[in-house]
Amino acid sequence: MSRTTGALNHDHEVKRQQLARRVLRAVLAGGSAVSLSEIAEGAGCSIPTLKHYFHDRSGAVAEALRTVRDDAAAYIGEIAQPGALRAAASLTKVATDLAIAWQSFGVGQVFAVGMAAGLSESQVGPGYLDGVLEPTVLAIEARLRVHAERGELSLDPRDALAVRTAALSFVSPLLVALLHQHALDGARCRPLDLAAFAREHVSRFLRAYAPNERSPRRAARPGKRARKPARTAR
Repeated sequence: MSRTTGALNHDHEVKRQQLARRVLRAVLAGGSAVSLSEIAEGAGCSIPTLKHYFHDRSGAVAEALRTVRDDAAAYIGEIAQPGALRAAASLTKVATDLAIAWQSFGVGQVFAVGMAAGLSESQVGPGYLDGVLEPTVLAIEARLRVHAERGELSLDPRDALAVRTAALSFVSPLLVALLHQHALDGARCRPLDLAAFAREHVSRFLRAYAPNERSPRRAARPGKRARKPARTAR
């Protein structure tokens, strides 16, 4: 039975996602300004094939960036769950692991190239948010919510705005510091000890969100009656 004109093959989405991953490798290798023909060459396909699956260059780059969310799901899941770690050790681990992944596992390139492309092209921006930035922020929100539920942070875990504000407050300085040192070559003109920066940042964040502890009432010692208040003269 012939396929209806205009209908998609049953494996269209599978092939589209496979091609999107090859596009991502081509974009990361060529940079945010890589051309459609360079993407096609790097992805090992023709320009008409790219247009068939993604319509245009921006559509291809946006969908390529969205694949990061699924491919990094295990890592994002680790960010979301602190396990038995308490807040100080937990957040220090997040900051340290992000710096290591940024430098050693290509995370920095994904953030930097994706951000540059997203800021310069309106269609690519949502792809970068969906695939890279928003999953990271959501994972930090989930981790902070766990610590808040345990009473380790002065944060209402049911207050979505408060949790999101805290997550953005935590992750934004880390991203700026990493972009400054690596993608923008800030280590050349003003090097920063990233490990020391992470410790200082976590320390200040925890002071800002320190749990509110009420001073316990002093109980009367056994065998002693509580002192009555002095009577005032009439």
